[in-house]
Amino acid sequence: MKKLFILALIACIGITVQAGEKKKDEGKGKPKVTTKESYVAWRKAEAEKAGKKFDQAAAEAHFDKRDKNKDGKLTGDEKGKPKGKKKKGAEKEEVAEKK
Repeated sequence: MKKLFILALIACIGITVQAGEKKKDEGKGKPKVTTKESYVAWRKAEAEKAGKKFDQAAAEAHFDKRDKNKDGKLTGDEKGKPKGKKKKGAEKEEVAEKK
């Protein structure tokens, strides 16, 4: 009986570890680095999706403007802050920065 209990316990632990590893790998879908080619392709797809005219020169210029260290890749701070809900009082700070 003890052997059966221990075997069942080991099986449960193994299943739990596998489930944790799977969740850990799911977060790796987005690349941490964006190349100029992938950025321009993304902007083109977004323009087509919205039914707007795509301007490749403008997309490349925008990428170059954001690429602070001119390495042809956008990483971390170069990508900017994620869009979402603003904290209370953030609008006042933005207005003050624009002045």
